[in-house]
Amino acid sequence: MHKNSGFTAFELALSMAVVAIMAAVVLPPYTEWLREHRLNGSVNNLLADLEMAKIRAIRENAFVVIDFDTTEYTIFIDNGQPGGDAGDWDPTDELTIKTRSLPSGVEFDMALLNFDNEPDEPSTSTRFNGRGLPDRVTAAETITLTNQTEQRLVSLNRLGFLRVQ
Repeated sequence: MHKNSGFTAFELALSMAVVAIMAAVVLPPYTEWLREHRLNGSVNNLLADLEMAKIRAIRENAFVVIDFDTTEYTIFIDNGQPGGDAGDWDPTDELTIKTRSLPSGVEFDMALLNFDNEPDEPSTSTRFNGRGLPDRVTAAETITLTNQTEQRLVSLNRLGFLRVQ
């Protein structure tokens, strides 16, 4: 006699049902962990990049601008246009140090992002001067990163101290 080997249709269906139940139990906590991990990673990257911008401003003895958009930010040295004033906030013809995109689901709250700049300067940008101090920051400025369920605040005071709230 010849012995059959393998799974029956019933055994296969039962195994798939067990895997589906396990996935239904495990998946929601995993997706919540992933959202939180992306937000925390974005905050850590932002802190490191802001510190790097301060150090670069001191090293170059120039303005270093951090320009925020909803899902990314760009850091560039602001020497101004050729023949123009230094510190014109315009990234055209400037040395871009870094452009970082935020991970999926994480973004800046642009409604809360309003730096205290002059009227003709962008309110979604800040910069460090050649001494490593934030330019025109009189009180703590707050940068808000958010995902679908929570938010993290990064504050920058007038001495350039960064803190996560």
